[in-house]
Amino acid sequence: MSRRAATIQDFDVGDEIAWGSLATHKSTGKVFALKVLNKMHLARRKMDALVAICSRPELHPGIIRLHYSFHDAVNLYFVLDLAPNGDLKEVVLKDGPLSFECARFYTAQMTDAILFMHEAGVVHRDIKPENCLLDDSMRIKIADFGSAHVNSDPPEYRTSTFVGTAMFISPEVLSRSKCDPKGADIWAIGACLYFYLFGTYPFTAATDYLVMERIKKLDFTVPEGCDTDAADFIRKLLVTEPTARLGLAPHSSPQDLRDHPFFTRSDAIDWGTLWTRPVPKIEPDLDYKKKMEAKEEELLAKFEKLELEPDNN
Repeated sequence: MSRRAATIQDFDVGDEIAWGSLATHKSTGKVFALKVLNKMHLARRKMDALVAICSRPELHPGIIRLHYSFHDAVNLYFVLDLAPNGDLKEVVLKDGPLSFECARFYTAQMTDAILFMHEAGVVHRDIKPENCLLDDSMRIKIADFGSAHVNSDPPEYRTSTFVGTAMFISPEVLSRSKCDPKGADIWAIGACLYFYLFGTYPFTAATDYLVMERIKKLDFTVPEGCDTDAADFIRKLLVTEPTARLGLAPHSSPQDLRDHPFFTRSDAIDWGTLWTRPVPKIEPDLDYKKKMEAKEEELLAKFEKLELEPDNN
């Protein structure tokens, strides 16, 4: 017997959260996130990619799950997994760059979820730390599929609209080039890892326009002291030409992405247990913290030496 279609009356809607509102299913007591979209904005904020992924017989633990969907005269309602621990952008902005172990673990989870999406014919096109939510076990749940492209076999296409977020957008999207759409997600993995390791963006600038100009010129540097495998991984993803990017055909493959030394060195990522192994404790990079503390002490010392001229007025 098929399950009765849900309605908004089946839920107690509570406080707003970062990606919707809390919603408690009245009959089961389970708590979800409720996303509401006005029907007039449906063309701009599609959810078909998430529906396509969640309709597959196999589900991925790193992708936010759609449990119910329904509508009324005005709105569309999507009842989703609750990710109660915020997102990776919040974590980095609050505590500073992640330790190498944390940065690598979360980059591996991002990579695994993104490759699953691509195999399912879905390209996210707005991968960024704030769309990497953290569930009750502190594992990633990729969310916000409003910019996604859906096709059973994504072809080369020319982008007709600007999608994505400036800090993480790829050069081919900026130029609206004919290309494999999966390349934008692969580029974003490199940009996210940079943010996790250094607490800033690879192409940071005063305005979005200047950010995009830096992206077009591939104007970025990896800070000194970066782990050599991490630096190589970033440089092989932040490549202007998508076909030369690690993980993309014809010169590379998704397996090459998984097999990069960043993931496979002595303390290798085990892809088979990635979603069941204990999560490393989220903690900032201690070396970075010491450097910041030293800079603060230096600034305070300079401030104390300042001699202010008396105000003669």
